[in-house]
Amino acid sequence: MRFDVDEARACASRLLAGSDDRLAHAKAAVRRADEIASVVGPSDRELLLCGAWLHDVGYGEKIRTVGFHPLDGALALEKLGWPSRLCALVAHHSESRITASALGLSDQLDRFPREEGAVTDALVHADLAAGPRGERMSLLERLDDIERRHLDDPLALCRARTARRPALIQAITRTEQRLHSLRCRVSG
Repeated sequence: MRFDVDEARACASRLLAGSDDRLAHAKAAVRRADEIASVVGPSDRELLLCGAWLHDVGYGEKIRTVGFHPLDGALALEKLGWPSRLCALVAHHSESRITASALGLSDQLDRFPREEGAVTDALVHADLAAGPRGERMSLLERLDDIERRHLDDPLALCRARTARRPALIQAITRTEQRLHSLRCRVSG
């Protein structure tokens, strides 16, 4: 299966049915991903947009298996026949490896190879620019919002969320630097 953005939208709509907020978040992430897609180049544009649509499908009640949405989403997409690169992008979105470790799920997550680079960074950027109901948010607003909504989580998860902040900030910084470089080349 190639990276089909229309199919990703339809799949996200099916898997997140009944969760209007999650779907609104995905739509906003896709809008931002489309705005910054130049950082990944034409060959990875569809992958980024599909990832933005599908990154949170693991929240869908019908596909929840282990209770960790990046892994649940990747496993479900794998069963549906989505390309392995997309499944891995969903599995590892927004530094999930750090929270997976706190949950004792690293071995399960590691079956999906973690990619580093412009696509991974751009998905972090798109995800964190979209609030939980689809509103546009700055990085710090979004990180603070995530912490506020998860105050009652176990201490290990709260620590993991705090531990991943520097990596998320670095991913967004790298994406912003790529955007700046592209703008300089176009205007120069």
